[in-house]
Amino acid sequence: GDKYVEVMKQYYDYVKSRIRIGVEGYDTSLEPIDLYRALESLFKTCGEVHNMEIRRDRVTKALQKSCIVILRGEGAGDKALQLNGSDIGGRKIVVTRLPPGLDLSTGLSTDVLAARNVAHNKRKYSEGISVTGYDTSLTKDDVKNALTNHFSTCGEITDVFVLNSRALVYFYEQGSNNRALQLSGTDLGGCTVVVKALPYPKPKGSAWTRLRYRFRSATLSTITGWAHQILNSHGLFF
Repeated sequence: GDKYVEVMKQYYDYVKSRIRIGVEGYDTSLEPIDLYRALESLFKTCGEVHNMEIRRDRVTKALQKSCIVILRGEGAGDKALQLNGSDIGGRKIVVTRLPPGLDLSTGLSTDVLAARNVAHNKRKYSEGISVTGYDTSLTKDDVKNALTNHFSTCGEITDVFVLNSRALVYFYEQGSNNRALQLSGTDLGGCTVVVKALPYPKPKGSAWTRLRYRFRSATLSTITGWAHQILNSHGLFF
């Protein structure tokens, strides 16, 4: 809910405060620790050296030709650019400023990004039911509104899909499906609805693949490290 949106906003604010600097031109035969120390010594004059991304080639074990230095602090980016052409191990490095990463390059505010992230994950981790028996002569909009009202007490509804002979209703809240199943056989506008739980995931190649799969996974692809720890500290889990 709103608490999770606020947590995600904090995460995006944190990411937005980072300044990503690209560095290349150094000697790729250096040991990673030597390059790390040299870059740390050079860029600490710009602000807080928050992190570095230094990688090796899997085959040759040599350093990759470019790396990323992550800084924090007011004016750190401009100061870092002034270090372009600095000497590291007898070679002049090329310093560039990189996009912020994640979705921040879209220009959307962290409030919007947080709300969009939460909405995406609610849909991703929701569970669904299949509903039949309603009045199929109604328009799809009327059916959608009727089903939304009928199942609103079961939990938070993320989506309602009205198909030709059935409708799919998805919930994001533990126990919602069980509560919805208890409404099977109840009256909806003079018709008796039949409610069944949807298995997931659906087999590939099925017509159902046109709809979003609803299934749970062990990790969140968009929330790692710092954000996952914050979620745990707030008692929020998916």
